[in-house]
Amino acid sequence: MEIKQIYTPGLAQLSYVVGGQNACFVIDPVRNIDQYIQIADSLHLPIAGIFETHLHADFVSGHLELAEKTGAPIYLAKNAKVHYPHQGLEHGEELMLDVFSVKLLNTPGHTPESSVFVFADTRRGPFSIAVFSGDTLFVGDVGRPDLFPDLKECLASSLYDSLRIIESLGDHLEVYPGHGAGSLCGKRLSNKLTSTIGIERMYNEPMKLHPKEVFIETLLKDMPVAPDHFSRCSAINRKGAAAVSSLPKIKPLSPAQFDKLAKEGHLIVDTRSFHHFASAHIENSYAISVKGNFPTFAGWILPPDKPILLVCSNENELTFAQNQLRNVGLDNIVGYLKSGIDAWIDDARHTAHYENITVHELKRQLEEEKILLVDTRNAEEYHAAHIQGAVSIPTHDMRTRYAELQDESRPIAFICSSGYRSLTALSLFLQHVKDKKIYNVLGAMPAWTAVNYPTTTGLS
Repeated sequence: MEIKQIYTPGLAQLSYVVGGQNACFVIDPVRNIDQYIQIADSLHLPIAGIFETHLHADFVSGHLELAEKTGAPIYLAKNAKVHYPHQGLEHGEELMLDVFSVKLLNTPGHTPESSVFVFADTRRGPFSIAVFSGDTLFVGDVGRPDLFPDLKECLASSLYDSLRIIESLGDHLEVYPGHGAGSLCGKRLSNKLTSTIGIERMYNEPMKLHPKEVFIETLLKDMPVAPDHFSRCSAINRKGAAAVSSLPKIKPLSPAQFDKLAKEGHLIVDTRSFHHFASAHIENSYAISVKGNFPTFAGWILPPDKPILLVCSNENELTFAQNQLRNVGLDNIVGYLKSGIDAWIDDARHTAHYENITVHELKRQLEEEKILLVDTRNAEEYHAAHIQGAVSIPTHDMRTRYAELQDESRPIAFICSSGYRSLTALSLFLQHVKDKKIYNVLGAMPAWTAVNYPTTTGLS
């Protein structure tokens, strides 16, 4: 049994290729299906089956296109009620595929149709050795049960029972989860990307919570906000996404072509770093750097019904951006600015800019009450430690809460934990307010704490 784990940056998503004797199998593929075909080719094995642990909320799956390209059947829980050809499995149903005995177990909680796949390699013996746990069980955490707000208590109750099913499989089973740290499908996922049931029983805090009432109350407390695209991706995955190979190719655009489309209502998404965006950018751009959590914030804040134009630094950035946009169901990518912002500048077209500020200058201006600081991290981060006087407006909320800052007479500085969420929040603010002096804080909160400047906790 050879297991290849594929990590998708930004989504912190984990998919798998499992190689047997005469065939291999793919679990929870993203839309970049070529990578799975390449792995299968490297193993000299055909792809003979595709497994979906649930209807993913944070990304659009590539299972349908992979099935169309390889002829492999799709297996998932029967109660998922999807709208494409598949083999629906009942709880406890077992398949013999190549040298593997594969059993599906219904483990509702994260979603109603969540399931896990338990593998036994019959060449070694009849006993199960690995569980592909999807978003039911992570390393250090469990899947959030609040994606259906009206069902969250019921789903949390079901998740408690589902964890008992998983732990009954035996401490020796290896756990291969659907996400690692950075995903919003849980609260505190580990950076470690594999584990065992035994290790999780010892160290996974939600898994240790008893009785059920305590589990439900604790798990649902302080859950991070679910991004807007979660419900959209779930709906797409139930129907089955369009094949990426069938989508129109994105076009290189001259400054004149780009400008025309932008004026017609196309969104401009600038994927560069905050240093480059600060020095020169096209007005009304959404600044979502590929160096930050690009797919999550693209899916979260970009209007899904608008066509997209890209401004990138290079070809690699362009490829990454279009793949990640498609991973969150944003397929209407029309074109990109050929030769990047340099071409725009060389064509003598208008650019906007703003200034960066160091933490030393920020501290001085705060002490003199000459600046307003906006903390764009999430509420949990803000409450844990923030700069005295900072206003808490998480990045995604800037779409509407910009109005709270319109009457501010002082310059406004934006801060987060890296410079990239604050960059996105700053760009959202600039789409609505044009006449303010603004800054992005260089080094962000780590730089502030590195020089031992003071922070406070709770509400400022």
